Amino acid sequence: MNWFRKNKIDSKGIERVEKELKIQLPSFFKDFYDHQEKLIGKFKKLSNDEDYIALTTDFQWMIEVNRDFHKLPREEGIGRNKICIGTDGCGNDSFISLDGLDTRVFKIDHEIATELMDEEIGDFNWEDDRMEKYDTLESYLKEEIQILKEFRN
Repeated sequence: MNWFRKNKIDSKGIERVEKELKIQLPSFFKDFYDHQEKLIGKFKKLSNDEDYIALTTDFQWMIEVNRDFHKLPREEGIGRNKICIGTDGCGNDSFISLDGLDTRVFKIDHEIATELMDEEIGDFNWEDDRMEKYDTLESYLKEEIQILKEFRN
């Protein structure tokens, strides 16, 4: 089933992600799905591309892309304490922190990903000014909606 065809957000899916990946997703992430269904629906109406998943509502996808592709979650190495929440289909992936205190969304541009690496810590420099950062999931998704609107015009 394509993520964008799902009409309702499956809250049990979030529980499956936590169970399968053995993590606790931050409350701000879960609350977003509970309280921003209208905004998520707006994004889903604009995006009819199964590869453009800025913020997934297909939690099986979330399990598979984190476990099988990114090998997340992990406590050491690249992407430690982060989880992938979406992709634009061109290799640019978006992440949130699992600690719950940092509510930002980080979008890594695959073209400069190696430049964002901090060899000393063995992870991305998440504070690098070249990395796209959004203060909240809401601001992130609104920006993605704007991108889709501009692309359509």
